[in-house]
Amino acid sequence: MNKYRNVSNKLTYDFHEIVINDYFCITDAIVKRYKLKKSSQLVHGLDEIFQNFKTGEKVIGLEWDIWSGYTIVAQNAESEDLVKNIANFVATILEKKVNNA
Repeated sequence: MNKYRNVSNKLTYDFHEIVINDYFCITDAIVKRYKLKKSSQLVHGLDEIFQNFKTGEKVIGLEWDIWSGYTIVAQNAESEDLVKNIANFVATILEKKVNNA
């Protein structure tokens, strides 16, 4: 898990080890756990997938691309704590997957 601020100064976490085939499974788990609603259309290209979700005023991006892997982006300042919590949740998912392998 890598934590940084992207070029737009948005808090971002990425997981290089997550492959494209896991995008929908992980995204579904996040959406259910945090009761998120879609706030943009899904974009699904050859090398990337991304969509924004929200809860209240908090807006996040759940993304995947060939350079960064799975990425969680705080689209506004209000969503930074949520993004941190989701990143920890994804890390837990990955840890369980490794331990069960």
